[in-house]
Formats: sequence, C-alpha cells, structure tokens
Amino acid sequence: MALSDNLTANKNNSLAKQRSQLRQQYRAARRALPHYQQHAQAKQLSDLLQRCPEFIRAKSIASYLPNDGEIDPAIIHQVAWALGKRIYLPVPTKNKSLLFAPYTPQTPLVTGQWGIKQPRCAARIAKKISLDLILVPLVAFDNRGNRLGRGGGYYDRFLANAKCKHKGLKSLGLSHALQQVDKVPVESWDITLDAIATPRQIFRSA
Repeated sequence: MALSDNLTANKNNSLAKQRSQLRQQYRAARRALPHYQQHAQAKQLSDLLQRCPEFIRAKSIASYLPNDGEIDPAIIHQVAWALGKRIYLPVPTKNKSLLFAPYTPQTPLVTGQWGIKQPRCAARIAKKISLDLILVPLVAFDNRGNRLGRGGGYYDRFLANAKCKHKGLKSLGLSHALQQVDKVPVESWDITLDAIATPRQIFRSA
C-alpha cells in the first residue's frame, strides 16, 4: 500500500472512531434525561417552532416518532394538525433511503426496524407527495448545521435526492440542547441541514 493510501486509511479509521464514540456518548446522554425533562423540552421546542417561518409556511411536513431518547415531536404534530397541516412518517426502503406515509391521530402503527413505530399500511405509502419541511432526528450537531445520525445514512440518502423531487423542501433537525458539540466530524456523504432547532434556539447553516 502506498504511503498516501496508508494516510487516507488511517484518517478514515480515526474519523469513524470519533463518530462512533460521539454516538455512544450522546445517545446515552439523551436516554438519561428524566421523563419530566423530556416532556418540558418537547413543549419548549414546540413553542419555538410555532414561531419558525419554515414551520409556519409548511403545509406538508415529514416528521418522525421518537426512539432511543430522541426529542419527541408529538406536541408539534398536534399543533400542525390543528392548523390543517399534513404530517408524514418515514418508512425505510430496501435501498436504505426513506419513503413517507400519511400520519393522523387515527393511523394504526406497527413496530418497524430498530423498534421504531411506523404506519401499518405500508402499501399506502404516498410516493408522490410534495413535502415542504422535513423534521430530522439526530444524535449530535454543531451550529453550522452538521448532523451526526445513528449511522444508517437513511436521511442523508433521502436528502441527497430530495431537492429535485420536493422543490423548496427545508430540512430542520430537532434536538435536545445537550446534543450540541463544537464540531461534528463529517463524512463526504453527510448532508448539511438548513437549520437545527433545540428548545432554546434555532441554528441556521447559512
């Protein structure tokens, strides 16, 4: 192996190790939050998003159901439905990307991959929907819009192809404040989010 190849391999291994350590640290940190604090932060985040221009303008919103200590957007869903907005939930595809299915208070759910709830009727996935806003879960983030996910790359693959399918789509990460880091170690395939919201403030990438 050439010296340059060796240096590249060592750099890649170091980056992968940093990302793995951050995932372990911040997944454990958010899981450790007591229930009352989780609820309080979810309420604060909802209050903040109701003043967020991207949320106000959006008619069709891709969201998620929380898992592994992720901040819960349930209150945001309630607000969106009350305002006549449409909510969609992710369903993983065979090529490790995402499709989105309609979600209402009456939607029956089943447990999908990694123990995450998703709409039961996968055959009714709305492939031709036009999304205005996607709310993205994350493990860690920095104030430049860089996001560290759980490592599957599903959201990065979706976002890499979404701009041509969903004109004007805005991406907004949702996070507990404690998940902020100085700098996320990024890979070439990572997609920078338009903004990231915590219960305290919104960080915009541009």
